[in-house]
Amino acid sequence: MSEVKIVEVRSARDRRRFVRLAREINRSLPLWVPMLDRDQFREIDPKANPFYRHAEAALFLALRGGRPVGRIAAIENRRHNAHWHDRVGFFGHYECADDDEASRGLFSAAESWLAARGLTSMRGPTNPSMNANIGFLVDGFQHFPSIPMPHTQPYYPGQAERYGLAKAMDVLVYGWQYPDYSDEHIAAMRGRIARLSNKVLARRDVSIRSPRLDKVDEELEIIRTICNESLKGNWGFVPLSDEEMLAARDELLEIIDPDTFSIAEVDGKPEAVFLACPNYYELLARMKGRLFPWGWLTYLRHRRRIKQYVVYVYVTTPRAEALGIGVPLYERFFRECFRKGIETCETGYVLETHTRMRATIENFGATIRKRYRLFEKSTGG
Repeated sequence: MSEVKIVEVRSARDRRRFVRLAREINRSLPLWVPMLDRDQFREIDPKANPFYRHAEAALFLALRGGRPVGRIAAIENRRHNAHWHDRVGFFGHYECADDDEASRGLFSAAESWLAARGLTSMRGPTNPSMNANIGFLVDGFQHFPSIPMPHTQPYYPGQAERYGLAKAMDVLVYGWQYPDYSDEHIAAMRGRIARLSNKVLARRDVSIRSPRLDKVDEELEIIRTICNESLKGNWGFVPLSDEEMLAARDELLEIIDPDTFSIAEVDGKPEAVFLACPNYYELLARMKGRLFPWGWLTYLRHRRRIKQYVVYVYVTTPRAEALGIGVPLYERFFRECFRKGIETCETGYVLETHTRMRATIENFGATIRKRYRLFEKSTGG
């Protein structure tokens, strides 16, 4: 067998090989869903992705016999290190064949790049940041993936551990599978949540409203403000920049469902946001990650037939959380799910250490469906 060669991506040809390698590596995974090529190119393009206003990355390919068998990005996130006052480096966009030599070469290349910049540890995967999709899937491979979370190869955690990376944090995804519940169970659950919701909404200072889509920029600023306030102490969180929020605007407008977008106000001030959207991975699976020649037609035909929803954003200030604001927000969401005939709902990432949030979700009858793991090791930088 020929030896593995690690090369840094510098040409347009290598960038294409970097993006398209994901299909080759994951074609054996029955539930893996390819992202649109255009979105993957945009994600790694410093000119197109506003993340790179405050970050820098190097992309590497592992070649065996001249053929790509793995890829990785080494990432310096200056905004993260300024916020947390540390010197953490990151790796991301990791894909690799079941080939330990290639895997070691990729991790080593990323670690060396980070150490050369004085970064003292390597953490990941973040693709490219904690505000995007993160982690290697370690449990829940039987469940269909939810946007924007990855469905990664089961051997990736082992490759990371054999290189010397250790667990840094697990993030959990909770869910509800309505067809598995009896009618009696659903009726009891909805009745209990409705009673709790009415108690919260009986307070004169609490109200729930729908988004004002004619003032979408103001609503997005509300999301950013509450996210930055409520998550500022969360492990790994970095405040959203103006540029990142503007970049998210068009994406949110494409995926948003106004029926499952709610804003909670306390004394007339927005203090919590709940935004769920259809799991567009269902469409991407049908489109095979391509808009052309027929992907756009698949999108138009099936976008209103999606049977799974994902809680894309749920954030609340400590004040609103203490008032139990999550109860009426979830009650409103569940009501819409049953009206629309939705079969499965999943949360976004929940830190395993966020015990209060976990307790709230579990009280609504959710169970853990997936577990993702982030790894870390010292670089000696």
